[in-house]
Amino acid sequence: MKFNLINLIKKLSVLFILLALAGIFFTGCRRSKAAVEHRVVIWTSCSEFAQYIELFNKTHKDNRAILVYKDNSALSLPPAKDELAPDIIVDSWLRTENLNRNFRSLDYLFDNQVLTSDIFYPQLLEAGKKSHTQYLLPVSFNLPAIIFSNENKDLITDSYTLTLNQIREISAPFNQKNKNGNYTRMGFTLLSNADFSYLATKLNGVHFREEKNQIVWDEAKLAQTAAYLKEWIETENTSVQIEEDFAFKYLFMPNYRQVTSGRTLFSYTNSDALFKMLKEQNLEIDYRWIVQDKSIPIADAFTMLGVYRECHNLVGATEFIRWFFQSESQREILERKDSMGLETEMFGISGGFSSVRDVTEHILPVFYTHLLTNLPPTQMLTVPQILPPRWSSYKDMVVEPYLHNAVSAAQGESYPSVSELEQEWRRKVFY
Repeated sequence: MKFNLINLIKKLSVLFILLALAGIFFTGCRRSKAAVEHRVVIWTSCSEFAQYIELFNKTHKDNRAILVYKDNSALSLPPAKDELAPDIIVDSWLRTENLNRNFRSLDYLFDNQVLTSDIFYPQLLEAGKKSHTQYLLPVSFNLPAIIFSNENKDLITDSYTLTLNQIREISAPFNQKNKNGNYTRMGFTLLSNADFSYLATKLNGVHFREEKNQIVWDEAKLAQTAAYLKEWIETENTSVQIEEDFAFKYLFMPNYRQVTSGRTLFSYTNSDALFKMLKEQNLEIDYRWIVQDKSIPIADAFTMLGVYRECHNLVGATEFIRWFFQSESQREILERKDSMGLETEMFGISGGFSSVRDVTEHILPVFYTHLLTNLPPTQMLTVPQILPPRWSSYKDMVVEPYLHNAVSAAQGESYPSVSELEQEWRRKVFY
């Protein structure tokens, strides 16, 4: 009897321990589940969002955000079964013809006055809509710019913008040859930056875009753009070969040195590179936005924010969105970057002008003083076409090589068409 009683006590003790462990386990599970429910998962290719998240988490204990870096978030949708699914996605190339496939409607943000539409540039906000439903919010954008030395400021006819024809007309007289007939100065070299040729297609309405999973464009305007660039080079800079020889000999230096050295009058860049450069160095240069028909094309890599369709923490995602799009939050972001000397790592908010007008017009100029004389003109901003997630490689491997071939080819000389180059691109990218 005594033996049985001892065994019973032992069994009961083990049972109590197991019950206690089970209690701890289930309590831990509940806590772990609660922690997951209050976590805001943000997918982005913008590493600087780690700083934004840190600031958010300091004042938001109930909904803490974490960053999952994605080189191209659009190519990672839908998430793999074993990976951490997003609540929020912040990236370029999120706009598609079927936005509702990946994103939730954000109309509730405006209906519940979490945000007001008038804080944004209107055309940028409109770009995030499909069938009058808001699926994406604009975050940041960049613009094309032309730079020149302050020494040549008197040659520039417009105080804020320049068209392609104005760049041509002003730069041509700057050309200079030595006694041997070789160029020692050239006002502008079109082909020294392949992105400029592509910009010309945007300004001239070629409109590369994605439709029904195909890349389409205006063939006639593409041919007109190539002919325009070819005529410009041959008339003002003699030939493509001479222009390229000059660039190889003299323009191996950074673009700001190209203009301050006096070798060239103009150099092409974008706002991200421009303001990082001006913040890093005290340079005697100025800039103008490049415009055509009162339109300044926003760079294709236009950053937007969406809430994933299968979002697990909508309350937390909403709280982050509310915080991020407040002017004071973005001021705090910029102040922190300034105090840590990080302004040259990435320009502005998420690498560009903020889509919040108050931030770009009143707060950014405090940190980037060159903006005080030439802010982006709201009415001229034009959003890019809907483009596929792999557009950057398509542009680099198809569009720009086609333009270079079309401009440099001798009369009657054949060269690969866009479609032929696209086939080669598809073989390299998809296989």
